[in-house]
Amino acid sequence: MSISSNSPFTEVKEPEIHTIRRAKILQQHPEIKKLMGHDSWSGLLTIALVFIQLVFAYYCSLWWYNADNWWRFLLASYLVGAVMNHWVGMAIHEAAHNLLAPTVKQNKWLSIFANIPILLPVAIAFRKHHLLHHSHLGIEEKDNDFPSHWEVKWIGNSTLFKFVWLFFYVFFATMVRGFVEKPSPWEWINIAVILITDVLIFYFLGWGGISYLLLSTFFGYSLHPVAGHFIHEHFIFTEGQETNSYYGLLNSVCFNVGYHNEHHDFMNIPGRRLPNYYNITEPYYKDLASSSSWTYTLLHFIFSKRMHTNLRYTRTESIRKEGIQQAKKIHYQAKQE
Repeated sequence: MSISSNSPFTEVKEPEIHTIRRAKILQQHPEIKKLMGHDSWSGLLTIALVFIQLVFAYYCSLWWYNADNWWRFLLASYLVGAVMNHWVGMAIHEAAHNLLAPTVKQNKWLSIFANIPILLPVAIAFRKHHLLHHSHLGIEEKDNDFPSHWEVKWIGNSTLFKFVWLFFYVFFATMVRGFVEKPSPWEWINIAVILITDVLIFYFLGWGGISYLLLSTFFGYSLHPVAGHFIHEHFIFTEGQETNSYYGLLNSVCFNVGYHNEHHDFMNIPGRRLPNYYNITEPYYKDLASSSSWTYTLLHFIFSKRMHTNLRYTRTESIRKEGIQQAKKIHYQAKQE
């Protein structure tokens, strides 16, 4: 491994492991194909989560949006609202992989619906960038999950700057990394729907409802245990391991996004079925470094001087294609046997 001259990240000469491991697992466990495909139950849960969050916003605006109860309002936004708005964000993630409904169009509409409590029109733009993250993992020009070079330079491994960076992570992850581009037709639909629903939420729930939902979005993608996966997924906590999984309780409110090695290996398996998938393929994952606490992950990242914002692996497009060819050879050999 070496540091590329024009990149602050560690350049590797190996293809990402997921393409190759996927081929090997399919060769040994063809039965996992039964786990693939959309999960209607998760689609229904997404609809329920949106309505529950809006109802909670209504009651928070009635009871606690005043000078006497400001601390209850903040606490409700952090303890409940952040979890709910992060949860619908993970529903948007599921929809990006077409895992909530049978068709692409239905998944796009469900992702836009899940976007309503977040208040910012991000669902369709996220879909575009996230699919590139999977297909071009580690390629800076394509993988939007990397911190920008500007972030790495100014944040480095400073405890204070890492704290501030994570506290305002929602802004860095959307505004700094080229996330904002010329909208596609579906993105314009997303923008229009969210603008309309924002106006309706303000009309019916007032400043209290809007403030609760904005704080829920801010906290849910900030220094909050459920947001720990943004750091844990691909930063290098263990040398040589590009993707990290989490097997803790918060998976129950995140569509099991913590099963991240498993998700990158088979992104067409819905989150609700990933524990079943893990039970079948456990030998491939049990010896990989993992975590059972995203809270510890955040604290370790902030306070450890070893944890630098440049601890990511990057590779070239030609190396990515080498991995695809290796996977094809494995598939070919399996067919010959």
